[in-house]
Amino acid sequence: MAQKLGGEKKEQDLARMQRKELKAELADNYARLPRRPRNRRRIITFGVLGSIALLAGIFGWLILLPSPAQQSVAGVVIGTKAPNFTLQIYGGGDIGATVNLSALHGHPVILNFWSESCTPCLQEVPYLERFYSQYGTQHQFALLGINQADPKDDIAKFGADFHVTYPLLFDKGGVINHN
Repeated sequence: MAQKLGGEKKEQDLARMQRKELKAELADNYARLPRRPRNRRRIITFGVLGSIALLAGIFGWLILLPSPAQQSVAGVVIGTKAPNFTLQIYGGGDIGATVNLSALHGHPVILNFWSESCTPCLQEVPYLERFYSQYGTQHQFALLGINQADPKDDIAKFGADFHVTYPLLFDKGGVINHN
């Protein structure tokens, strides 16, 4: 038994010695590994901040670029005399009759250019109709709704759907607005 205890003691000493050698070998291998940058977090932070600054600079440069020259929009300037026209009424009141602008000389006239595809135009129709019903029927002013984009056959349906009583005219090709 003493031999057995002596053999176990030798094995334990051998195992300790091997562990020490392994630790020394691992420490030596770790020391030989290539080193990473010391402040890796700092490098990443500066890289991200640099990218953000570059993008902000590009955005600012694009914002400050001069915009292309604005092309003038055709139409009658507010406050100037509208060109004379004669158009047929396709919706609202007096369908089939014609309206001559010069015949309305001396009375206030509102020309409202509209289209079925124009969302603001659709939103203003009830207000215009209410205003026309209240004041226009007393011949205090004339309100003419001029459509230049939709098929003329749709104008009567539009007038009926929105209960429009003021004249809805059709300006083929937008001639009236461009004169």
